[in-house]
Amino acid sequence: MEVNVLNSCSGLASSNPAVLSYATERLKEEHQHLRSQLKLLEVNAKEVILIEDTEKGLHLLQHLRSQTAQLMNMLERHAKWEDEELFPFLMGYFHRESVPTIMPSFWVLEKDHQLGVSFIQSFNETVINLTPLVVKKQLVEAASHLVQACLILNDHFTMEEQLILPLTEKVLMDLESFFS
Repeated sequence: MEVNVLNSCSGLASSNPAVLSYATERLKEEHQHLRSQLKLLEVNAKEVILIEDTEKGLHLLQHLRSQTAQLMNMLERHAKWEDEELFPFLMGYFHRESVPTIMPSFWVLEKDHQLGVSFIQSFNETVINLTPLVVKKQLVEAASHLVQACLILNDHFTMEEQLILPLTEKVLMDLESFFS
């Protein structure tokens, strides 16, 4: 089933409840998978903060950097799907109503996402600039950036679900009442 049908829906009659349900489930599943990756990164970053052996800490940070790159790839794919398919559908659907726009909510979500990504970038920059003569303070700084990114992105997923899930439920209820 192609989710990109969401993007091309122009009217209530052309909307497909199965496609929207699939998109809602995809959102939940991808968030769950991203959350589990964030939790793993957060736990390991906190381990770096507590570790006394700077060489071991530096090694762990390098490993975290490669795990963070994988997370960023998943996060980019997820955000692209949302930005190109799910969000435009919802904004188009709710634009027809004479109620305040949902655009500010999407803007806040985007800024929150950008903030989380900027902390990951700060983490990567800090790790890149570490030298063999690393001091504990530098390890803690790098790991703290990653912990902060994990916390922000986890909250971002929660806020996104709190916005998107009621919207998709309303669309599904509208479709049900329209076709019944």
